[in-house]
Amino acid sequence: MRSVMVLVVLALVGCATPVIDYQAGTSFGDYSRASLAMTSGEQETARSLDMARVEQALRKYLPAQGVQIVDDDAQLQVVSRFVEYSRFDSNELFWGFGATRSNVGVAVSTPVSSEESKQYRLEIELVDIASKQVVWKARSAGAMDEDYSTAARDKWIDRAVQKMLAEYPPAP
Repeated sequence: MRSVMVLVVLALVGCATPVIDYQAGTSFGDYSRASLAMTSGEQETARSLDMARVEQALRKYLPAQGVQIVDDDAQLQVVSRFVEYSRFDSNELFWGFGATRSNVGVAVSTPVSSEESKQYRLEIELVDIASKQVVWKARSAGAMDEDYSTAARDKWIDRAVQKMLAEYPPAP
C-alpha cells in the first residue's frame, strides 16, 4: 500500500508545471541574445555548485528556444537564484474508535511531532538590458530538498530548467 501511495505522489509531482509570469505586450521574437548573470550573496555563494549546475542547464536548453548565450551585445540578462523556504512535516496522527453498550465514541488526536526541512525553489528571470525590466519569470514547480545527493541535484536542476524554458517564449 505504501508503494502505491509513493507512486501516486511521484506521478502528481511529475505533472506539475512551473509558474510563469511575463510582461504583456513584449515581443519575445525580438530577443535572440542573452548573457548569464548569477546573483551573488551569502545564500548563493554557499550553493555555488548548484548555481554552476543551473548555468550548465541554461547553456544546454536556452539555445533551443532561439536565444543564444553571448558575452557581449546581449539583449537579455538571465538572472537565476534559489529561494529557500521551510516545510513542516507532521509525523504522527492517532485515531481510535470505541463502543460500549449505550455509547459510541470516536477520538482523533492532533499531530504529536513535526519536523522542519528546508527546500529550495529555482527562479529564472529574463531582464531586458535596455529597459532594465523583467520581461519573463519562471519559478520551478517542485522544490529541491537540502539533503539531495549530487546525482539527485544534477537531475533535479536539469529537469527544472528544461521545464521552465519549455514555457519560453510564452504563447501569444
